[in-house]
Amino acid sequence: MPSHRNLQSPVLLLAGCALLASGHAAALDPSKGVYRIPYADGTQVKVTNDHLKHDPPGRIDMRGTGGGTYKIVAAADGIVRHVVDGFSERIDCKANPDKPKNNNYVWIEHANGERTKYTHMKQGSSSGKAKLKVGQFVKAGTYLGDEGDVGCASGRHLHFEIGNGGGIKTVGGFLTDNAGSKRNRIPRVCGIAGGRYASGQSYTARKVPGTIKPGAKEVARHGVPSRDYQCLFDQAIAAGYALEWIDGFDVGGAVYYNAVFRPKGNTVSAAFHGLTGAQYQQRFNAFKNKGYRPHQVESYNGKQGVRYAVIFRKQAGPAYSAYHGLSAADHQQRMDTLSKQGFRPRNVSVVSVGGQRRYTALYDKADIGGWQAKSALTATQYQQAFNDNAQKKRQLVYLNAYVHGGQPYFSAIWSSKANGPYKARHGLTGGQYQSEWQGATGAGLLTRDVTGYGVGGSARYAAIWSK
Repeated sequence: MPSHRNLQSPVLLLAGCALLASGHAAALDPSKGVYRIPYADGTQVKVTNDHLKHDPPGRIDMRGTGGGTYKIVAAADGIVRHVVDGFSERIDCKANPDKPKNNNYVWIEHANGERTKYTHMKQGSSSGKAKLKVGQFVKAGTYLGDEGDVGCASGRHLHFEIGNGGGIKTVGGFLTDNAGSKRNRIPRVCGIAGGRYASGQSYTARKVPGTIKPGAKEVARHGVPSRDYQCLFDQAIAAGYALEWIDGFDVGGAVYYNAVFRPKGNTVSAAFHGLTGAQYQQRFNAFKNKGYRPHQVESYNGKQGVRYAVIFRKQAGPAYSAYHGLSAADHQQRMDTLSKQGFRPRNVSVVSVGGQRRYTALYDKADIGGWQAKSALTATQYQQAFNDNAQKKRQLVYLNAYVHGGQPYFSAIWSSKANGPYKARHGLTGGQYQSEWQGATGAGLLTRDVTGYGVGGSARYAAIWSK
């Protein structure tokens, strides 16, 4: 899956890659898991051999640059299964083919069944400095040892690989039953262009969204920087969740995302973000033709203009209508026409462009009872409308915040068909939102909507929770 192109792949797509090395063909699959760069945060790392260039294929060679001692860290949460670091000799294995290929290495087993290997580290740095023990649980970013040149190494570097199945040979820590590199997987990497290591490229190691545990009623994240969103998405999908809600917003020109994931079950879905208007329309048409229907649409200001996010679901449902990028007048005209035809608004996302509001909306031909939709409410007007609708027994079912003319506005939909326990909050800092989320979900509510906006250079949040 692409990792940092601001374009999210359908959640069902995992492409294999045909590799050719040393005259032997091997079809390698991407890893199930998503991993960080296995160096301490802030380290500049250069890839010398990616999964295509390495011989045998499927492994990665990389090294720290800039000077100093380079610390190797765990690429993901897991349990240490092997630690060997008693050797100091660098071996010319081509000149000495019969010499035992002794090496220092660490193998970590991950919850998804994959294992990661870290090789050539300095003598004693894993069991001594890092104090690693077999059976120990480590978090992503945990120090494992220092980069070295022990064993069959042409120079100081880290040999990194992902294995799926097979045993481990004591000498060298090689995977057994790995002819044609069939046990290796191409690493999917958080926060780098394309999501895969590429020979000759340099990267900065850093903390990224980590492994997400399966089995929760929901996984909600707010204020995720755009460079980390794909990683968060990939981690959630790997843990068996499907995207339920996405919201994009900017603060001081930097783009952030709010997202809610729920257990996938039998859901068949696809989701995209960072789309231009033309890309959004192309995907809308393509997935409509494949039998999908839009679940949610979102518009927001990106670094290079308006961007769109959309979630598609392959499921039956009522007739629907959608549009994007319309002026306020055209939006109102379309809403009036669709309302007369029995359609009701599902979401109305607004973005401010050149001093003008632009509307992106989704409608269903469904009975939502008495309803009201307002899209240009100040915070004070929103609170008044909220109170007025509460008196009329209508609950808030959709909320989208945006900044227009330097101040926040809200687009909201209320419905009399919605009932049961719920709560809604706005104007929250990140810490306040997290506290409200914990209280709401602790009371058995689910996050139905979370939207972000900038106020004075800081992020603020509004959200809806209900049964």
